[in-house]
Amino acid sequence: MPDSTPRLGLPWLMPAQARKHVTVNEALGRLDAITGAAVASRTLAAQPSDPAEGDAYILPAGASGSEWAAFFEHDLAYFQDGAWARVAARAGLTAYVADEAGLVMYDGSAWTAFSDAISTLGNLESLGVGTAPDAANPFAAKLNQALWTARPAAEGGTGDLRYTLNKEGESETLSLMFQSGWSGRAEIGLAGSDDLSVKTSPDGASWTTALKVDRQTGALDLAGAFSVSGVQTASLVFTPGGDGVVSIWRLDASHGPLPRTSTISAVAGDLITLTGPDAPLFTNHSKQSGASYLRIWNSSLAAEQSAWLKAVPDWGAGDSQLQVTDAADIAGWSAGDEVRIGEMASSGAWVCAIDISPMMQQLFGAEFRQSGVMVKAGLISDSAGDQLGLTADGGTGSYVSAAITNAPGRFAGAGVTVITCTQASPISNTNLVFVTEALAGQATLELVSVFAVFR
Repeated sequence: MPDSTPRLGLPWLMPAQARKHVTVNEALGRLDAITGAAVASRTLAAQPSDPAEGDAYILPAGASGSEWAAFFEHDLAYFQDGAWARVAARAGLTAYVADEAGLVMYDGSAWTAFSDAISTLGNLESLGVGTAPDAANPFAAKLNQALWTARPAAEGGTGDLRYTLNKEGESETLSLMFQSGWSGRAEIGLAGSDDLSVKTSPDGASWTTALKVDRQTGALDLAGAFSVSGVQTASLVFTPGGDGVVSIWRLDASHGPLPRTSTISAVAGDLITLTGPDAPLFTNHSKQSGASYLRIWNSSLAAEQSAWLKAVPDWGAGDSQLQVTDAADIAGWSAGDEVRIGEMASSGAWVCAIDISPMMQQLFGAEFRQSGVMVKAGLISDSAGDQLGLTADGGTGSYVSAAITNAPGRFAGAGVTVITCTQASPISNTNLVFVTEALAGQATLELVSVFAVFR
């Protein structure tokens, strides 16, 4: 018969054994060390010089000291009755490690943190993260951030992440509820049907279905008025057509950023003749003709005056002439004056004001106060990072980048951009659109074309 137990190595009491209390006390001491084992550390390699009774450690590789040097890696060393003793680690032995504030377990070859050993939890009745679950919320979490990320292919995953929610049947509800102060404000999902809906509430009690998408046709039903950045819109009117119809801003000549100027040679009626062929610095009439009015300024007068370039000009002297909508606006302008396109906005940036009423007359047969426009834009410039932007009023923080050049000399477009229109035009029943340029040097093409108008 072995003289100790096979798992914990506790000494057996033997028949006719003298001094049985010594054997019993040895067993009790060993039990005291490993039952609910708690150690100070599992990384300390040097034997402590002044241990206290009951101190215990899990020994790392290379442990040193008068007694620890004779022990083995993974041993549980404990100080008892003024001497160090060891318990050889066996699979299943657990201990609390004080300097890690966590439990570890010996798996037969190494000590492993419990948190690392847990790979599967199944059939839990409840789980709380940072808070306690309850009967109504068996899974609960109280935290400031959460992350779900796809397992990449390099780790055995697919790189995809699909979050699946399921309900029992059509009449049940599957939704995400958004609350403020524990009171519902919005709900997104399949609420009582299989159609996707978005609901809102001012108080958590009364609810309005703001949007519904039919599951069969994909048709969108809006319960309330449509708005663009807070500006209410009754409808979205699309604008088919190309150059000369929807190109509200077009320059094809090499030019620098706003403001751009030229010198007046003569003024007659509604025509301004320039001292050189500088009209392409203001607009490309052949491509932009009939789509918009552009505001220009006489910066030589004591109080600057403005006029609007005609949408369909009489070319006359071609690139040396500008024609305005109202001759009275330029009656006081004269040879030698400087004419400019570009005006200083409240933000401190240079912008150009655009009135799109000619385009609206062509396409819709009427002008109206648009609450926004949907546009596509293009830019070719000499410097990467150059931008063409739009704004509702020129205010700080109101600019929307419509196109940005990534490579010099390459065409850059930003797809579809939506901006609000809030500032009334002084010459028509429309709101203005403002364009802004951020050019480090020269540009050779700028284009803004309207896809649709929000009414």
